Amino acid sequence: MNSCCSPPWGYRRVLRIPAFRRFWLGTAASRCGGAFTAVALSWLVLDLAGPAGLGLLLLSSGLPLLVTGPVAGRLLDRFPARLLLGWDNALRCALIGSVAVALAFGGTGLVHVYAVAVASAALSSLTEVAESALVPHLVTDDDLEHANSLLSVNWEPAYVVGPPLAGLVVGVAGTGAALVVDAASFAAMSAAGFGLPGLPTRADRPARGSAALWRFPVALALTAGTTGFLFPGGVVEVFYPVHAQAGGPVLYGLLLGATGVGGLCGVLVGVPLCRRLPPRWRVAAAAVAGAPVFALLAVTPPGAVSVAVAGLASFLWGPYYAVERSAFQRAVPDALRGRVTGVRTALCSLGFPLGGAAGGALLAGTPTATAAPLIACAFGVVALVTTAVSR
Repeated sequence: MNSCCSPPWGYRRVLRIPAFRRFWLGTAASRCGGAFTAVALSWLVLDLAGPAGLGLLLLSSGLPLLVTGPVAGRLLDRFPARLLLGWDNALRCALIGSVAVALAFGGTGLVHVYAVAVASAALSSLTEVAESALVPHLVTDDDLEHANSLLSVNWEPAYVVGPPLAGLVVGVAGTGAALVVDAASFAAMSAAGFGLPGLPTRADRPARGSAALWRFPVALALTAGTTGFLFPGGVVEVFYPVHAQAGGPVLYGLLLGATGVGGLCGVLVGVPLCRRLPPRWRVAAAAVAGAPVFALLAVTPPGAVSVAVAGLASFLWGPYYAVERSAFQRAVPDALRGRVTGVRTALCSLGFPLGGAAGGALLAGTPTATAAPLIACAFGVVALVTTAVSR
């Protein structure tokens, strides 16, 4: 029986690999802790500096990847990954913990918070790049989709459960307590990083050829496609609260919860189905699958039906990141993967914030009934881009 179809689709097999299991559990803890910090710092800055200050915080948390992504890729190619991941997360534990300590001893200032946000975002590129660069060293080629699916799954519980729990902790125990949870999650990821086996570095496997992304047409097409996929994804993040306005914050919360549950189920169920397709069509199919369903929101009034539609669209888009990341990993030589992945991370980091800004401009003057099909068409363009060059 084909491994992609054998229950439970190879997930149990990759979780039996000690190094991957350690890395996966560490990233799971880190993602959930990150959700706590996102809520806690946003609430703290909103109280200290209002919406403008919050916008600056979000900008401070996003821009560093443009610079540090390529640097992280080079470091991962040259130095032991276990040490880089261990120290990256240990330093972020100390940074987040410093805000919690300052709050416990009388409060903190905006400069401190922004400095921590910038430094944490800059360091995070090591772990972000490592998710793509290291997995092929931890599992076999046939299990790439299974491993990347499990790493994608980490985002969904963090997205669904993390913010409500963080809000509860902030409300009951204060912002500092929520930050302590995140600091502890970074400590767990640090321990997982230090516990990884010694993996080959560039000194062990000399690189051949240039690491320029354009030298790998398939990797370049996938990077362009994912940047494109994140762009309408940013628009969607603006679309949902606008669509839910008539139903209030409860409906908005239900919409987000439905997308999280749908995405989680889509990763677990959809990736094995995508693997049945020819390799050239897998990523394109995952990119466009949810678009026709999402377009139905043009004629679906806010309410229970729109929640179901949003969940189904997220379910159909669920396999995208696992399938796309696996294709990218196969398209880049092992000795160059870290550096190429670093450049890719920097480029892809532009998609979501630019999409959010475009979504704000679009929905400021366009009704959701018109915006929904336009967004769906954007996902179709992404599918065309990845199909045009991928082999």
